[in-house]
Amino acid sequence: MKPFAFLIVAAIVVTPGAQALAQKAQTAKSNAASKANASVPMSRDEALQKCNEEANKWSNRDFQSTQAAVYGDCMRRHGQSGN
Repeated sequence: MKPFAFLIVAAIVVTPGAQALAQKAQTAKSNAASKANASVPMSRDEALQKCNEEANKWSNRDFQSTQAAVYGDCMRRHGQSGN
């Protein structure tokens, strides 16, 4: 077999395996991200304290809408309403 033909055959054989490996890695990464963003039910007082800490990382003067969005998202993740 000519070297060039061998490379083409090798590429055809290896490509599906590489795609499967890449898909498996992406699935693992997605699962890890889902676990990191999973809801963690906690009491209202605990959620208020934690979410205020997260929101206070953003300056109210410069990023008021971001601060509100982070706070609301945090409260929802912890099973509380954003009110």
